[in-house]
Amino acid sequence: MDNLDEKYRSKNPFTVPDGYFESLGDRVIERVKEAGKPKRTSTLQILKPYLGLAGVFVFAMVIVQLLLPRLIDENRMLAKKVQKAPAVQEEEESIFDTDFDPSREEIIEYLSQESDVTDFLYAERR
Repeated sequence: MDNLDEKYRSKNPFTVPDGYFESLGDRVIERVKEAGKPKRTSTLQILKPYLGLAGVFVFAMVIVQLLLPRLIDENRMLAKKVQKAPAVQEEEESIFDTDFDPSREEIIEYLSQESDVTDFLYAERR
């Protein structure tokens, strides 16, 4: 190792080309002048963010136009069902006779035939 240090100590392995530092100032000034010139921006680059925003609004409007009428139709259907509900209740009340009075056993038998086991067990507890 000592031999390598002595061998390369006297020589500098790095060199600079002749006249590099004399022309360095002129080259730096030329690059600064080139960089200082403003670049022209195109109209498309200026309008690009606004066009993107307009596209988002158009997309939102299309979605609203496609989905909103369906939701309104469903709400109208629900409103019609709500309006019909009292009439349906009156019909259901008139179905039963005042003489209809089933016994507990008849109710349990009906529930066991017409419903599942959980309803039957729930009815027995009452």
